[in-house]
Amino acid sequence: MTMTQDTITQAKSAFLQAKGGLCNAFASTPDDRLNWSPSPTSRTPIQQVSHAAYAIKNIHNFLIGDLFPIESTVEADQYFREQDSKFSTRDEALALLEQNCDGFVAYLDSLTPDQLATMIKLPFKLGEAPVGIAITFPASHTQWHQAQIEYIQTIYGDHDWHIGM
Repeated sequence: MTMTQDTITQAKSAFLQAKGGLCNAFASTPDDRLNWSPSPTSRTPIQQVSHAAYAIKNIHNFLIGDLFPIESTVEADQYFREQDSKFSTRDEALALLEQNCDGFVAYLDSLTPDQLATMIKLPFKLGEAPVGIAITFPASHTQWHQAQIEYIQTIYGDHDWHIGM
C-alpha cells in the first residue's frame, strides 16, 4: 500500500470533522445534563469529552513512540475513569480537548509521506501498525464518544438532531 500526502490530508480532515461533531454534541448538551449519566458505570458528557481528549493525547504519544505504560485494558479503564472524573465544567473539558487536538494536528502537519510506512507498537499488546493507518485512530475514537453523548441525549428525551448549530 502506497501512502501519500493525501493519507495525511484525509486523516486530518476526518479528525477535524470528528472533533467538530464531538464539540457540537457537547455544545447541545444543557448545563444541567453535563454531569449526568444514565447509570453509575456510565460516563457523563463531560467525562466523554475529557476521555476523548486524553485518548487523542495517548494515541499521539504512541505514534511518536511513547507507548501507554498500562498493558491491561481493565487497569487502563480504571485509570481513564479516574482521569475523567477530575473534570466538572464544560470549559475544563473543552480546554483539554483543544490543547490535545492542537497537538495532534501539529503532529499531522509535521508528517511526511515517507514516515507513514513506519511501523509502531500499539498499546494493550495489540501488535504493530503503520503510522499511516494509526493516524486514523483519533478520528474514529472521537466519533465513538460523540455518538455516546448523542445517545445520552436521547435517554433524557432530547431527540433533536442539532443540525446546523
